[in-house]
Amino acid sequence: MVKTSTNRNADTASFSVATFLTPSVFRNYPQLSLHAESLQALRVRLLYANLPVSIGVSGMLAFILVTVQATVIDPERLTAWSLALTLVLSARAVLFAAWRRSADESSHAAMRRWLLLFRIGAVLAGTVWGIGGVVLAPPGNTGHIFYVSFVLIGLCAGAASSLAVDRLTINGFLIAVLLPHTFFLANLGGSASLGMSVMSSLFLFFLAASARHSALQLEENFRLQHIATENETKLRQMLENSPIATCIADAADNRILFVNQSYLALIEASPEQIVGVSPVDYYAKPEDYTAVSEHIRAGTQISNKLLELRSLDGQSWTKWTLASYSPIEYQHKAAILAWFYDITERKLKEDHVEHMAYHDALTGLPNRSLILDRLQQAQTEAELTGNMVALMFIDLDKFKPVNDLHGHNIGDLLLKFVAERIRGCLRKTDSAARIGGDEFVVLLPALPAVKNAVDVAEKLRQALNLPFEINGLILNISSSIGLAVYPEHAEDTQSLIKHADIAMYYAKAEGRNCVRVFQPQMQDRGMSSP
Repeated sequence: MVKTSTNRNADTASFSVATFLTPSVFRNYPQLSLHAESLQALRVRLLYANLPVSIGVSGMLAFILVTVQATVIDPERLTAWSLALTLVLSARAVLFAAWRRSADESSHAAMRRWLLLFRIGAVLAGTVWGIGGVVLAPPGNTGHIFYVSFVLIGLCAGAASSLAVDRLTINGFLIAVLLPHTFFLANLGGSASLGMSVMSSLFLFFLAASARHSALQLEENFRLQHIATENETKLRQMLENSPIATCIADAADNRILFVNQSYLALIEASPEQIVGVSPVDYYAKPEDYTAVSEHIRAGTQISNKLLELRSLDGQSWTKWTLASYSPIEYQHKAAILAWFYDITERKLKEDHVEHMAYHDALTGLPNRSLILDRLQQAQTEAELTGNMVALMFIDLDKFKPVNDLHGHNIGDLLLKFVAERIRGCLRKTDSAARIGGDEFVVLLPALPAVKNAVDVAEKLRQALNLPFEINGLILNISSSIGLAVYPEHAEDTQSLIKHADIAMYYAKAEGRNCVRVFQPQMQDRGMSSP
């Protein structure tokens, strides 16, 4: 059940709020009159549910009363009263058994009939007890008279809690039990008897007023519950027909309580597959849901959180959504209401635009801007860790003849194959970039020594020296590689780039197809190599 902050009072006496109902609720709240049949049925069920306990308590009290009064009351009178009460209690037990056998009968007429029979039984039981309050109280024996008074008062106090569901029943029972005994005490005379008579009258008034107050309070609680139920129904209808994917999950165990068709379409699942599943199973990053839960427990809302969802197998699909979350109460539980706007198409377009801004359109490698950004990050990390950062400039040898002889299409394909071979020689933490024409840059972060960079450079040279087979053509090229290492050969980014470029120029000048590591004695040409 969904509850807003204005409906929280409906939690009071929630164990029986739907059953404590009287006709006045329909006068005060006409909108509930359509539900009279169900309310009356609930009231009848609660009354009959308490009946076995009431019969048992009444029987025990009668046994104790007869035992105590046996020494001061005529046996025939005790027997007659006991027999009368036994008959009434037996009749009520038969009534309870009959009600149990026909419990499935819930028509309005049937509920009225069962309620009428219950009221008659309660008033008859009260009448027998009221008679007992007179015939079992021996005049002149104050102690036994007061004992009878306390038995009746205790009986009425217990009945008030179980019969308050129906005002006619509780008022009829209280009057039948206490009123005869009250008059009996008043007629005895004497200050003590008169005092007990007044106390009995006050107690009767108090119990009646208390029962009325409880009934009114519970009627109000039911009204709030009914409004909340209507709100839940309206909410479900609204969410079920909403084009926005919606999910409600239990805040305690993170199990799904409700989803609409749009949510099922979003996660590509059937209702059967959703039962018992936690929403976090569809999160690419489970920690995102953990963060959401913490905010919800703090009573805060979350709006437009960029969230990546994936299939349960992690491979079938991946989608991007803008998710919003609110804490609610649903089916009497603290819950999380989540909305998901599918922005996968827009996100893919944005990612593509961003990728194009920082990557080479032909090879898919990072471009100059991205590799410079990564170089700066690598140098910052190297300052903290004490490792080295290597930068290579790679220029392809004999690439121009390929373009001239076979055309730019073949040349472009060759550049793609070159990019693949370079990637195949690197670690996941390394980066390769195409910075123009047939020039490439390789970044090696977190190196322990210069030798490690030289080994990778030689591996790249050998890989690029192998023949390329493209569209039936066998193409042979090579590469000239210049290498500079931070902080061995440079103290800043610009110097490192410049020195790697100079080393590459010397590799081309010294015969090509080789690797050259920057040395201080190399002439600084102040420009990129040809």
